[in-house]
Amino acid sequence: MSRKRESRAKESIEDIFLSQDLPGPSSQTSVTLQRRTRSSSILDSQRQNSQRLNQCSSQRLSQRSSQRSNQSLSQSSSQQLMNSQSMEIEKNNQLVSNIIRYLFAMDRTKQPIPKGQIIKNVLGGNSRIFRPIIENVKKQLSQIFGYNLVEIENNKYILVNEIDNSIPHLTFYDSNKQVLLFLVLVHIFMYGETCKEEILWDFLRNLGIITNDNFQHDYFGDVKQLITVEFVNQKYLEKRTIDNELSLFEYVWGSRAINEVTYRSALQFVANVYGCSMNKWKLQYKAVIEEEQGSESD
Repeated sequence: MSRKRESRAKESIEDIFLSQDLPGPSSQTSVTLQRRTRSSSILDSQRQNSQRLNQCSSQRLSQRSSQRSNQSLSQSSSQQLMNSQSMEIEKNNQLVSNIIRYLFAMDRTKQPIPKGQIIKNVLGGNSRIFRPIIENVKKQLSQIFGYNLVEIENNKYILVNEIDNSIPHLTFYDSNKQVLLFLVLVHIFMYGETCKEEILWDFLRNLGIITNDNFQHDYFGDVKQLITVEFVNQKYLEKRTIDNELSLFEYVWGSRAINEVTYRSALQFVANVYGCSMNKWKLQYKAVIEEEQGSESD
C-alpha cells in the first residue's frame, strides 16, 4: 500500500510539472491574449508618442510663425516710427525757416515783434510748440546769419546783429534816421544816462537840427515825430513821465539800444570829436568799464 501511495504521489507531482511545461488549450489562449494586450499597449504608446511629436512640431511651427510675425510687425513699426520722426523733423525745420523769414520781414520796421504774432502768423495758433521751435530759431540765427534774437518786455522780440557794435551797426534802412538816433543816444549817455525832454531839445537846437519850436529838418524830416514816437516804438528810446507830471518827460536808452549799442562806442565817438582820450570823462568811462565787466560775467 505504501508503495502504491508513493507511486501515485509521484505521478501527481509529475502531472503538475507536465501541465506547466506542456500547456493545454486554455493556457495557450491566455498567452495569446497577453501577447495581443502587449501589442495593443505598444501600439497605443507609439500613437501617443507620435501625437506628442506632432504636437511639439505644431507648437514649434506656431512659435516660429509667431516670431516671424512679431519680427515683421516690429520691423514695420520701426519703419513707421522712423518715417514719422523724419516727417516731424522736416516739419520743424520748415517752421524754423518760416519764422526766420517772418522775423527778417518784420524787422524792417524796427518794431518789436510780439510772440503772439509769431504764433498766429507762422505757427497757425499752436502755442505749445513755440518754445522748442524758437530755441532752434535762435541757434540758426546766431550760427548762420550772425543775429541774436533778444526777448524784451511783454513777450516781444528784436533782432540784434552780433557783430561788434559801432555807429554803422545801428540797423536802419534810412541813414538819416541812424545819424539822428546816434546823436540822441550819445547825448543821453553823456548827460548821465537819463535826459529830460526839454534839455534834449536844447541840445538839438545847439546843433542847428531844430529851431525854436520848428522840428522839421530838410535831412532828418520830422525830428519830434522820430524821437517821441518812432524811436520809442522801436525800443531805441524809453520815454518816462517825471514825478507823475503828464506834460514832463525824460528819455533813457531803450532795450533795443542797449542790445545794439555799447557805452564804449558812444564815448569813443565823443572822444574822437574832441580829439582826446576816453578817460577824460571819468563818470562815463567808469560806466563803460562796468558795462563791459557785466557783459563778461554774463
